[in-house]
Amino acid sequence: MAAVGLASHRGGVVPIDAAGRVLAPCMIWMDRRGAAEVDALVRAFGRERVHAATGLIPDAEFSAGKILWLRAHAPDVFRAARLYLQPRDYLYWRLTGEPATDYTLASRTLLLDINTRAWWPEACAYVGIAPAALPPVHPSASAPHRARADAAAALGIPAGTPVALGAGDRPCEVVGAGAGGGRVMVSTGTTTNVSVPVPAPPPAVDPRVMCSLHAVDGTVLFEQGMSASGSILRWLRDTMLGGRVDYRQLDGLAGAVPAGADGLLFLPFMQGARATRWNPDARGAWFGLTEAHAVGALARSVMEGVAFEVRACLTILEEMGTPVSEVVAVGGGARSALWDQILADALGRPVGVPEQTDAASLGAMLLAADAIGAAPAADRAARSVNPVARAYRPAPAAADRYREWYDVYTRLYDALRPVFRELARPAEPAG
Repeated sequence: MAAVGLASHRGGVVPIDAAGRVLAPCMIWMDRRGAAEVDALVRAFGRERVHAATGLIPDAEFSAGKILWLRAHAPDVFRAARLYLQPRDYLYWRLTGEPATDYTLASRTLLLDINTRAWWPEACAYVGIAPAALPPVHPSASAPHRARADAAAALGIPAGTPVALGAGDRPCEVVGAGAGGGRVMVSTGTTTNVSVPVPAPPPAVDPRVMCSLHAVDGTVLFEQGMSASGSILRWLRDTMLGGRVDYRQLDGLAGAVPAGADGLLFLPFMQGARATRWNPDARGAWFGLTEAHAVGALARSVMEGVAFEVRACLTILEEMGTPVSEVVAVGGGARSALWDQILADALGRPVGVPEQTDAASLGAMLLAADAIGAAPAADRAARSVNPVARAYRPAPAAADRYREWYDVYTRLYDALRPVFRELARPAEPAG
C-alpha cells in the first residue's frame, strides 16, 4: 500500500481528555443543540465580522456551537477535554497517534480565521478553549505522519505507511468532480450542494455565500446548499406511491410530463431554506395544483424546483464575479438523465456527468496520491481520471419555458415569505 487517504463529514466534535480517552459520543454536523449558543456568539461578535473572519454563515452545524453546548450542558466533559477533534481527525489520531487536521475541516469550525489561516484567538477565547486544544493545521495534500504499528496491524497494512490528511467530504467531492475554472459542481443526494473553487484571496463575498479553505492550496471554496432535494423525491415516492416504484420508474412518470409540469410549481423548502435565502421558516409548497395533475407532474415539479434553486445559487456566484460556464453533476441525483436535462434547461448551461458520480472517495484518493508524489496535482488529475461520461445541452424550447417559469417561481417565493413567517409564530395561548 502506497498511502492511506481520508475524508469525513465536517463540523463534528469528539472531545478527548489528557489520557487520550473519548469523553462523549461525537456530536455530528446535523446536531442542532448548539443553536442558542451560536446565536449568543453572533451577538457578541456581529454576523458580518464572523462572516468576514471565518467565511461562514454562523450556524449550529459548525464545531464552535457544539463546544459551547458542552460547556453549558456537559461541564464535566468540557473541563476534562484537552483536545477537540473532528471525525476524520479522530481517525487520523488513531492511525498515527498524532493530532492533525487540514484547512478544509479547520475552516468549518467557526474558529479559524481564513484570512490568516490560523486559529482565531478571540473566537477560541469566547468558546473557552486555547488554540492548543485544536489540532495543528496542514495542507490537505500532505502526509505529516505515518501509520503506527498497532493501527497498521489492525488494518493489515505495513507499519509506517504514509497517512494523508485528505479533506472534508465536500471538498473531496469537488476535487474528484474536477470542478474549477468555470466548472461548478452540483451534488444532489439527500440535499443539493453547489460548490466552486476559486483563487484565494477571494473577492468580496456575498453574505449569503459560505467561503472555506479548499483542499487545493491557494484556493477557497464557495458553497451554497439546500436543506432537502433528493429526500423530497423519496418522500413523494414513499408517501404517495407507498414505495411501490423505484426511482427509474418515477423518472419515467415525470418524463412523460412536459417542461413546466403542466403549470405546476413547487417550492422545495420541506426542511426550510438555506442558501441562497437562509430562511428557516420557509416550507414546501405546490402552486397551481389541480385534479388533473398526477404523480408524474408532482415529481417533475420537484426536480424543476430544485433546479430553480440551483439557478438562484449560480446567479449569486456570477454577481460576485465568479465565472460559471458549465456544471458538473454528481451524487445520486446525477444518475437521473431526466434531472440532468432539466438542470441543463433550467440553468441554460451545459451539464456534464462524470464516470464516477460518487466523487468524494476519488478526491480523497487523488489527494493521497498527491501527498506522496505519486500523481500530479489532484485537481488537474481529476479531469483525466474521472472524465465526463454523459453531456447535456439546453434544449431551446424548454430553456425558454424555464426562463419564464423561474421568474414566476421567484415571485411566488417573495409573495409567500410573510406567510412563512406568520406560520412559524407560536400559537397564542387560548383565553
